[in-house]
Amino acid sequence: MGSVFETAGRALGEVVYQNRNLDQVISYWIAQNKLWEPFDKYQFAVIVEETTRWWRLLNELHDSEFPKFGSHTHNIVAIYTTLTPFGFPEERKIPKHFKKKLQNKLNQLSNNRAIKESIPDWLDELGFKELGEKWPKEIHSLNHKAPIVLRTNLLKTNVQELNNFLKREGYKTKIIPNTHAILLTESANIFKSEAFKLGMFEQQDFSSQQVVPFLNVEPGMRVIDACAGNGGKTLHLASLMNNQGRIIALDTAPWKLEELKRRSRKAGVTNVETKAIETTKTIKRLQDSADRLLIDAPCSGLGVLKRNPDSKWRLTPENIAELRKTQRQILEKYWSMLKVGGCMVYATCSILPSENEEQVKWFLEQMNGRFVLEEEKNLSPSQTGFDGFYMARLKRIK
Repeated sequence: MGSVFETAGRALGEVVYQNRNLDQVISYWIAQNKLWEPFDKYQFAVIVEETTRWWRLLNELHDSEFPKFGSHTHNIVAIYTTLTPFGFPEERKIPKHFKKKLQNKLNQLSNNRAIKESIPDWLDELGFKELGEKWPKEIHSLNHKAPIVLRTNLLKTNVQELNNFLKREGYKTKIIPNTHAILLTESANIFKSEAFKLGMFEQQDFSSQQVVPFLNVEPGMRVIDACAGNGGKTLHLASLMNNQGRIIALDTAPWKLEELKRRSRKAGVTNVETKAIETTKTIKRLQDSADRLLIDAPCSGLGVLKRNPDSKWRLTPENIAELRKTQRQILEKYWSMLKVGGCMVYATCSILPSENEEQVKWFLEQMNGRFVLEEEKNLSPSQTGFDGFYMARLKRIK
């Protein structure tokens, strides 16, 4: 078993140098250190997540005079724990004058937004180009840790019963008024709760929870979730439809649909059919068949940097350009599954207009009057404190 400090340095290296998924790395090392106390696990997770989030800024603070703690990533962990004390023995090795030097350098760097917010230069330039004066507030908000929000599974309980159940288990929670959402007000491992084992809720950001209701589904409808993934929105659809009607969950990755099936069983969902998209024939067979169509499109994920800070070190301008092409291809191919008179929602977890409003405008131009835009929503991280999402509801009229 390694110390929290030592293991955090190794884990950070795997994330930033080997491009491994942050959540998977944290889970792996916690599982490896079975003798750690719960507080050790908590500290470890916080350090690895936050040093990943602030990777660029912490590197700017590092210099050759800084005491050596082994690898470069261990030095970065030491800088972070110096600025945000954790009480590790390693912190005592850092002279007081150097702590002051770090703070002074931090103040000097505050004039450079890309460094201050710890993002690549190209991303800062792109964000400002697309969002203008809104960008500084949005990227600042996206550097705050994401709140934990639960979505009530209405097939098994209601929001008041779930909230009472969790409180009896000792969790600190509150209902978000007039919704089926519950906010965890104190950090805890909610996945150890009996309520989770019973399938009474899913963890889902509050912004994400607004996508499915925006589609205006009703029990008995035929609904297609065209980019279902492992099923977060699919399960929400089933919950709102009370297991009545039919939901067809499509995805190009069969393994994701297998995970969806597992989650469906746990949630008590019985009206979902999964289909892997292997060729265009899958789409053609479903032509003009859906009352509602959900396209939760692949995107840059810039709206969810709160919970995925590692993604900003993997993203490139080329990635985003490719994603825009994919979004248009999906819109071009998938719209035909919707009946005349039916409604479609196009949604992303991006805050960039080029992935959102501009894609919808382009699609409407291509459709030559087949669709009309009924409503669109931008959920701003800086205004809500939750993830950034975009959604547009379009009606097929011919």
